[in-house]
Amino acid sequence: MRSILCFGDSNTWGYDAATEERLPWEVRWPGVLQRLLGPDVRIVEERLNGRSTMFDRPEQPSRNGNEVLPMLLETHAPLDDVVVALGINDLFVPGITPRWSARGIESILVTIERSGSGPAGAVPRILVVAPPPITTLPEHWAMDAPGATAASHDLPAAFRYVCEPLGVPVLDLTGVVEPDPLDGEHFTAEGHAAIAAAVAAALVPA
Repeated sequence: MRSILCFGDSNTWGYDAATEERLPWEVRWPGVLQRLLGPDVRIVEERLNGRSTMFDRPEQPSRNGNEVLPMLLETHAPLDDVVVALGINDLFVPGITPRWSARGIESILVTIERSGSGPAGAVPRILVVAPPPITTLPEHWAMDAPGATAASHDLPAAFRYVCEPLGVPVLDLTGVVEPDPLDGEHFTAEGHAAIAAAVAAALVPA
């Protein structure tokens, strides 16, 4: 059975801007991906609200993705694929630019490649998912990260800059899905379905 780890933040967790609660498993993009890929695939959903690539957030402890990733890779090994869907929360850390967020993605790729968490100790296939640009944040979020909206437009190119030399594909969700206008960052049920379809198409066949 093919095992795919989906490693992400609140948009993998399934945060619903309308209710501030969690969308059901069958609505979240990993759950939709499971349905699209069928019973011969096992989707492992590892997600946390506020998770960054490699940066500590004093107001939200334990959000450093690269810090917990080695344990998660070992927990769920062997893994055929790892889908990395992070980056937006980096822009809410003071001083972190898209370039530094890309360095965070790079650190995650190195962690995966060194983990031996694929079948027979090999390296799992990796897909990096670049989020679409933020639209209009609620005022209290915008005050915490005044440059996040503008910076979010530069994440896909920054991710490609570090991923392409390593041969890691980047799925740019710009044009695939738009954030829910209620908060400018998270996705509706329809958005999750669109993400799942794009990820399914981007995954290398087993």
